[in-house]
Amino acid sequence: MNRIVLVLPALLGAFGCTALLNAGEVQCETTKDCEARGFAEAECAENVCVEGDPMWGCLGHVVEPVPDKTKTVDFSIRLVFASDKGPVATATIDICDKLDVDCAVMSTDVPKGLSPDADGNVSLHAKQGFDGFLRIKGPEIMDSLVFVGRPIVAPPTVKEVRLVRPEEYSAIATLADQKVDPTRGSAILLAIDCQSLPGSGVRFESPSADANSKLFYLINQLPTPPPQATKTDVDGFGGFLNMPVGAALAQSFRAEDDTYIGESSFRVLANTLSYVQIAPTPQ
Repeated sequence: MNRIVLVLPALLGAFGCTALLNAGEVQCETTKDCEARGFAEAECAENVCVEGDPMWGCLGHVVEPVPDKTKTVDFSIRLVFASDKGPVATATIDICDKLDVDCAVMSTDVPKGLSPDADGNVSLHAKQGFDGFLRIKGPEIMDSLVFVGRPIVAPPTVKEVRLVRPEEYSAIATLADQKVDPTRGSAILLAIDCQSLPGSGVRFESPSADANSKLFYLINQLPTPPPQATKTDVDGFGGFLNMPVGAALAQSFRAEDDTYIGESSFRVLANTLSYVQIAPTPQ
């Protein structure tokens, strides 16, 4: 499944985690960096050494970063097939603003017609504050919309987009006790925690789903509907099959106590997969 993950700032020290060094300093890249500084019980979250709950301690205290729209975020992603991780070398990638439903705006800020190399790699750029999606089409894959989730302020921390063949999409639906309705679309959701990592133990809801839609979670990489699965595993994935076409919203909650985590808006197109990440959201 594809993931374009944003870095959301955590105001560590004010909401359930204790910052051990001055805010604003890049203190760590890994937990081992914190250990080297002498903080044996600390973990690295958003480049800060913290004690407490780095996974969910930011909930209720998330603040949206202020983008510098004079700056550009440059990054690369790799397109692969979800089933075998082989490169998707033939595809067209368009960058689109969220409100540009038809992905028709042509400018250097939202380039169109990009192509991966033989290894599936494609170079991208967007202005800080970009809030939109990638439209990916190719002869071997389902049409896909990859939503960034929150406005981009830094390069994504995950570099791989996993795409699905049409026959694999049908298999996913079958495993989730559903048949594909080509007049509808589906959403694959990724829960993100306060560290910008996949969130486990997360429950999804969508007011945009209806009686013909089907909730599922990817458990050990297999689509599993409730009641067999009621929350994400360590990979953080779930979704809704056969959602109505149009504007949509998905929300995430910590399953153990129904604590609100966040939400993301996106669009559903017929016979298209929308990939959506849901990170902790400002309240």
